[in-house]
Amino acid sequence: MASTEATSKKSLGARLNSIGHVLWNSKKKQLVGRDGMEWAKIGLFYFVFYAALAGFFAIMMAIFMQIIDRKTPTYTTDSSILANKGVNPGMGYRPQPTVDRNLIKYKINQTAGEDGWGLYHNTLHRFLQEYDGRNDSDVDYADCSQKEANGKTCEFDVNSFAGAGTPCSESQYYMYPSGQPCVAVKVNNIFNWMPQAYSNSSLPDQIRQFWSEGEKDYIYVTCNGENAADVDNLHEIEYYSPLQNTRVGGIPFYYYPYRNQEGYKQPFVFVHFKNVTKHVLINVECRAWASNVDYDRFFMRGSVHIELMID
Repeated sequence: MASTEATSKKSLGARLNSIGHVLWNSKKKQLVGRDGMEWAKIGLFYFVFYAALAGFFAIMMAIFMQIIDRKTPTYTTDSSILANKGVNPGMGYRPQPTVDRNLIKYKINQTAGEDGWGLYHNTLHRFLQEYDGRNDSDVDYADCSQKEANGKTCEFDVNSFAGAGTPCSESQYYMYPSGQPCVAVKVNNIFNWMPQAYSNSSLPDQIRQFWSEGEKDYIYVTCNGENAADVDNLHEIEYYSPLQNTRVGGIPFYYYPYRNQEGYKQPFVFVHFKNVTKHVLINVECRAWASNVDYDRFFMRGSVHIELMID
C-alpha cells in the first residue's frame, strides 16, 4: 500500500517536472520550445504583418472616405434596399423617453419621478428645442408661403401653429398636468422621397370630409383608437399643424423631399388628446395619408402605435 502511494507521488512529481521543462528548458534556455532569437523573429514577423494589415485598412478607408458623398447616400428610394418592400415611410412620435416603450403613463398629481408628468414634459421640451431657431442664424431659409422652396430649406416654424397660449405650447406645459397631453407625431425621413397627392377619385373615405382641392398637397395625419373601446375612451382629439385645421393634421409637401438640407427640421403634427378616460389603457394608432403611403398595421407601415394611461 505504501509502495503504491510512493509510486503515485513520484509519478505526479514527474509529470509536474515535465510540464515545467516544456515551459522553461534551463539547459537550452528555451521558453515553450523556442529560444530568445526565435521568439524575436516571430514577434517581428507578426508586428510587420499586422502593421501592414492596419496600413492597408487605413489606405482603403481613406480612399472610401474620399469617394463617398457625405451628404447624399449612394443608393436612394427605388435604387436602395428599401425598394424590395416598397419605399414607404414609417412614423414616430415624441415624447418617448425610452425607445423600446410606446407607453405614455403618468399621474396627474405627480410631477417628478418615473410616474410623474415631468418626465414626458421634459422629454418633449428637449425635442422641441432644436426648433427654436437659436442655431439657425446663418441658414438661408426659403419663403415657402408661395409653396416654392427653389432648392432651399423651408423653415418649420412651430410657433405658427402652436405658439404661446395654444394648448400644445410650453406656456401650457403641453397640457400634461391637466391630463390632456400633446404628442408630436412625425413622418420618418426617407432621403429623396416625395409624397404624392390624392385625386378626388382615389381619396380614401376616412379623410374625405377634411380634404379639399386647395389643400391636397399635404400629408394628412389622423389618430384613432385601435379598438371600439379605445375609440370610446379617446373622446375628443385636436390637431395643431401647418394645415391650421384642428380636426386633422397636415404636413405640406413643400417640406419634401428631404435631401439633408442645411437647417432642415423634421416636420410634425401636434396631436392634443383633449379628453381621455382616466385609469384606462388606451391603444392609439396614428396614420399618415398620401397617395404613395401604404398602410399596414401589423408591419407598422405608414402608422405608429401609441399607448396612453393617465391616472
